[in-house]
Amino acid sequence: MASEYDEVKKILDQNDITDIEEIEYGGECFDGLMDYYADEMPYGVIKARTGMPDEWIYDKLCDLGFDKPDPAVNHEKHQGREDVHDHYERHLKWKDMV
Repeated sequence: MASEYDEVKKILDQNDITDIEEIEYGGECFDGLMDYYADEMPYGVIKARTGMPDEWIYDKLCDLGFDKPDPAVNHEKHQGREDVHDHYERHLKWKDMV
């Protein structure tokens, strides 16, 4: 039997979600997560009377660790790209001033 983490990861992967901030309220991934958590989510939250379903789901995903960087991704490989773009933009601004 798959764990909660595995089931949620499968839903995220099926919807090409790599960052939980990408989940759109009412989108396919959100609907899949609503279906998955339908039995666990309080009725008042489902109806948005005592809480918001998207916030409830976000909190669940954070509890599972989906708000942290994926250790399978080589973040060092991507580190510094902002610096390269920043340097290039400064070069363009300097070029325009000359």
